[in-house]
Amino acid sequence: MLQSIKQIKSRIRSVENSKKVTSAMQMISVAKLNQTQSKLFSLRPYALKLEGLMHNLACLPHSLPLEYFKNNGARDNSVLCVITSDNGLCGVYNQNVIRAAEEFLEDSGRDKVSLILIGQKGLNYFRKSGVKIMNSYVGLNARFSQGVCDKITAQLIQVFLSGEAGSVFLAYSSFGNSIIQTALVEQFLSIKPKNLKPVEYIAEPNLKNILAGLVLQYLVVKMRLVFLEAFTCEHAARTVAMKTASDNAKELLEGLVLLRNKVRQAGITQDILEIASSVEALRGE
Repeated sequence: MLQSIKQIKSRIRSVENSKKVTSAMQMISVAKLNQTQSKLFSLRPYALKLEGLMHNLACLPHSLPLEYFKNNGARDNSVLCVITSDNGLCGVYNQNVIRAAEEFLEDSGRDKVSLILIGQKGLNYFRKSGVKIMNSYVGLNARFSQGVCDKITAQLIQVFLSGEAGSVFLAYSSFGNSIIQTALVEQFLSIKPKNLKPVEYIAEPNLKNILAGLVLQYLVVKMRLVFLEAFTCEHAARTVAMKTASDNAKELLEGLVLLRNKVRQAGITQDILEIASSVEALRGE
């Protein structure tokens, strides 16, 4: 009986230590989530306005087509940039992004797609898949770096303009709220102009030069937005996962404390019965 109580106490200490760790990780994830989410919500309105302006200019009848809008073979030869996390403990975040990327690979043909991987989890998975890996970036740890983001954007633009890839796609998770995140694959290049409501613009010095600069700015901002979306989703997923783990630990702890008390009570009752039996035995003598 004493050995059973000792084992239960040992397990209680183990669960308490685990709860302390998950609670601390939850607090850290909440702080990171608030910081990244603030940057995301600040950039979103600007990115949407910039995108609308670019599409309006691209749809004007006198605007000249740019190389960014040309379809260089669609999916016949594509690059897929997959954004995952460097660390685990974030629920199904990585699995959802990888599943979306796998569906794209099956639809496009695995031999026709090259990968640019962001995050250690994606690299660990796809290095065994047989798909060509063009480049990889690890060690970001969901910390947004404008320099690294712009470097990756420049590489994606270069492989498209050079003809190395007919199209460029992004696989990432889009942030809705702390509970809802959507893993998706969307086209980055070439750009497909949207038919928006016609707007009259006066362009100086000329529309072609303005549109060329605007497209580059749009692509840079778009990639920054995608990174912030992905990192915000990662922090949100880890926050939820750590909260769930803490709640489970609390529930398990309550059950173990109750079990310990029952075992202790049973032990005391057994001791009392043994004493009573001994007294009766002595009286019988």
